[in-house]
Amino acid sequence: LITRLLERTSSSTPCMLTHPTTSLLVLDMRYTNLSSRAAIYLFTTLQHNKTLKELYLNGNSITDEVRDTMTTALQRNCCLEQLDMNYNPMISADTLQAIVRALQDNNTLSMLGLPYCPQADQENIKYLQVVVNKNRKSRGCQVKLEIKF
Repeated sequence: LITRLLERTSSSTPCMLTHPTTSLLVLDMRYTNLSSRAAIYLFTTLQHNKTLKELYLNGNSITDEVRDTMTTALQRNCCLEQLDMNYNPMISADTLQAIVRALQDNNTLSMLGLPYCPQADQENIKYLQVVVNKNRKSRGCQVKLEIKF
């Protein structure tokens, strides 16, 4: 149902993620055949969401088309703690680099699941590890690497 709603929604339509009374903490969209268009809308609304803590987008058809919207959401969102995007094989090393840049000022994300990307250079992976661990420490969490490929 949510996937169909996201597919049909225009960016000017209010979304449940930005409604002032929403209390949604976890959104599990794993293996829902979510398209890049729907993911763009989802990340657009996530820029202003104040409650969602966990977002699971594993096993969908997300591509590099989401890069700009996703990175803006990662820069602006102040509450997302877990983002899992494993098994979205169409996401490239360039998008992973954009995620690295977007997370430089992020203080909340403490679990990041990324698609396996053989082109991703070790420098970016090491930096993502540093960011995630920094966020865990600043929130008093036990430091444990949780970047999944």
